[in-house]
Amino acid sequence: MTALTFSGQKGRFVRTRSLLCVDDDADTLKLRKHLLEADGYSVLTASSGEEALRILGDNKNLDLVLLDYLMPGMNGDELALRLCTDHPRLPLIVVSAVGQLPESLLRAVDAHVQKGQDPELLLSTIAGVLAKTEGGPQTENRTVLCVEDEDLELKMRRILFESAGYRVLEAKSALSALGLFESSQIDAVVMDYWLSGHGGNGTALAEKMKRMRPRVPIVMLSGFASLPGEGTVVDSWVLKGEMDPENLVHEVERLIELRNLR
Repeated sequence: MTALTFSGQKGRFVRTRSLLCVDDDADTLKLRKHLLEADGYSVLTASSGEEALRILGDNKNLDLVLLDYLMPGMNGDELALRLCTDHPRLPLIVVSAVGQLPESLLRAVDAHVQKGQDPELLLSTIAGVLAKTEGGPQTENRTVLCVEDEDLELKMRRILFESAGYRVLEAKSALSALGLFESSQIDAVVMDYWLSGHGGNGTALAEKMKRMRPRVPIVMLSGFASLPGEGTVVDSWVLKGEMDPENLVHEVERLIELRNLR
């Protein structure tokens, strides 16, 4: 059941999201439940499509369903179609080892994740889908430039914002980021503070971008607290250790909407 819990670190009440995981493999369910609960979710599990439908009949406050494709009895394809009919507003993510999923299944779900990938990719996908389905501002025509020199973090950020409906441009260096910023319509920039290679760190890059387009919001991600004067360079400074992916999407949405009101 959905609940409110107090986050002492963030100093506010946060809504606990309730997820249902459906998979016929008991070990997979156990590991996924542990992963998601460690990330702050409330988790129910079902070992079959039939059991999932029974649980959904008794729990009206679920926020999202993760489902497998290949299951005995009712497979993921059939389950997804049933859920689209019976619970049309409930977001669905298919997590499967099958590389080529049926088109009917892909059309029925909000996202899909390959089994065996880094767990952080699954968490980013979930956060992005939840952010998209909250009924906030429309994001389909908005573009976010993500700047990060770590491949995995850049991939996770792309999945996060694409799942939330954004078009995403990626850059692994300050030079390539500046080139994309100059040549593309950008609605917001999310960048790491530490950038290896030539072209300067995140602050130097942000200064150049602000001189070119001062109204484009920039969110800086870092492992330490904001440096003196950073608030005059970027619009938001986010500590990586305290960053909730879903809140990062909402922060970008907030800054874009604030810019549009000016």
